[in-house]
Amino acid sequence: MGYTDTDHAREVTFVVRKLLNLMRRLSEAGLPLRRQLTPMQGRTIGYICCHAGTDVFQRDLEQEFQIRRSTASAMLQTMERNGLIRREPVPYDARLKKLVLTPEAIAFNDRFKREMARAQAVIIEGVTEEELDAFFRVTAKFEQNLNRDLAARQATDRVRLGEEKA
Repeated sequence: MGYTDTDHAREVTFVVRKLLNLMRRLSEAGLPLRRQLTPMQGRTIGYICCHAGTDVFQRDLEQEFQIRRSTASAMLQTMERNGLIRREPVPYDARLKKLVLTPEAIAFNDRFKREMARAQAVIIEGVTEEELDAFFRVTAKFEQNLNRDLAARQATDRVRLGEEKA
């Protein structure tokens, strides 16, 4: 007997992965992205846009996205080279350079937001408010379960590593 889609129809991980793939294709179809723009660069542009009016620095991205300094530095150098950001000094600390989006990056973010609103409309078409409420309640439980299990595994790993050192 061969594999069928129905074998996984009620496996949460399979269904979520399938939806993520479809949503990625939907967003990619609506956004003819620049060849040089990676998803992380797109998230960086979005982060800086969401924090308009405040100075954003490399260390903010490191903390927000849990990335290493070297990773952030390399990404920002590429974005600067590709004309997406500028680094500008701030008057209150000569060591710091804030990240400033170029008009091209701002235009990308505007288009991205419009495309995500369109994708949201496509995804929830025909879904009632009650169904959406139930979806968010269930996914919140999924998140709680995953966080609880992850914390327990990390605690177990710390204990195990402590035993190995002893």
